[in-house]
Amino acid sequence: MNRIFHTALQCKVILLTLFIGLSVSPGAFGNVTNEMHKTIEDRILSLGSSVEIQYSSEVKKRINQYITRQRSMSEALIGRSRIYFPTFEHILREKGLPTDLKYLSVVESGLKPAATSRSGAAGLWQFMRPTGRMMGLKISKTIDERRDIEKSTAAAADYLLQLYNQFGDWTLAIAAYNCGPGNMRKAIRRSGGKRSFWEIKKYLPKETREYVPKFIAMTYVMNYYYEHDLMPDIPNQDLINTSSAKVYESLDLKSLSKELDIDLATVRTLNPSFIRNYIPKSEDGIYNLVLPTPEMRIVAGKYNVLAALPLLNDREDKEEEIVNISRPPIEIKDIPQAQYITKSTGSNPSKVNSMYAHTVALGRKRDKEYDYKPDAYKMDNRKYSIASISKIMKSSRKSM
Repeated sequence: MNRIFHTALQCKVILLTLFIGLSVSPGAFGNVTNEMHKTIEDRILSLGSSVEIQYSSEVKKRINQYITRQRSMSEALIGRSRIYFPTFEHILREKGLPTDLKYLSVVESGLKPAATSRSGAAGLWQFMRPTGRMMGLKISKTIDERRDIEKSTAAAADYLLQLYNQFGDWTLAIAAYNCGPGNMRKAIRRSGGKRSFWEIKKYLPKETREYVPKFIAMTYVMNYYYEHDLMPDIPNQDLINTSSAKVYESLDLKSLSKELDIDLATVRTLNPSFIRNYIPKSEDGIYNLVLPTPEMRIVAGKYNVLAALPLLNDREDKEEEIVNISRPPIEIKDIPQAQYITKSTGSNPSKVNSMYAHTVALGRKRDKEYDYKPDAYKMDNRKYSIASISKIMKSSRKSM
């Protein structure tokens, strides 16, 4: 009986302690939060952004959400950006658009090509069917190019440029991407002709009023995640070190995954636009197949495809097994040439200018800001052979 009484008394003490802690902590936590938000405000206002940045209460709320309650989601998004941002940046630069528009896809789809909304919007950039077709994307029972990484990004860039030309402001263009140009024109009229998002936002739909703050908050998190101890959830290297090929004959992705011993989920993730796991025959090679680079070398020598592959380095130990920890970031301009390998060229591939090589095939370029992150947050991107790893391990043992 005494033991039960003693246990109950201990529980009361613990509950009382928790109650006191909860009563006191909000004030202290509030002071810390205020200091942190002042720091965040300074950082976010110093970001070179194409949008009109304000550190509004909604922006503050979203940032707090991304770095506290939704940390795991943020870490997954940061990791996923390693797959898609290099392609986004290449296409945006090619079309002369600000590269920070890439963060729009994070807000739209969470960087998931297979994402589909309740309203029927699909892909990384969440195109509705009519808008997708208007921008030249093919949508049928077998193919949905809204899910194609390159084609949908090019279409989104063209659409954003159209919106910018209509409204003369990137913030309004981003908002119009969400609510449509008609609603944007209506909001501008109701505001008396004002042209600032922050002045007309009360006339916009509720979702759009929250859309731009989400964009700003995600821009901050993607650039300053390391300041909040967010560790990127880096995807499987099979999704990062990839190459692309134009396909001229019909291919069944299920059969191909078995033949190459690749998980079908990986093949589908890399080729999300082929919704029936089937690539139709095309005399013009209008459809692209994306695979991990080693497997693409096999496909290029066997099937009727035109593959853009990175040049193999002439190394003394090239016959050794290579452990590919991660492909180093490579600037496209630094690569003098790439190989176009087809079944017909065999061991004598033709050489072409690097501008024709698929950006994914030439390595993944990270954000410029990533080069300035603390070393603890950088990945070791060198390639190692089994022999070199053994040497490193031996030398580390000697130094201990």
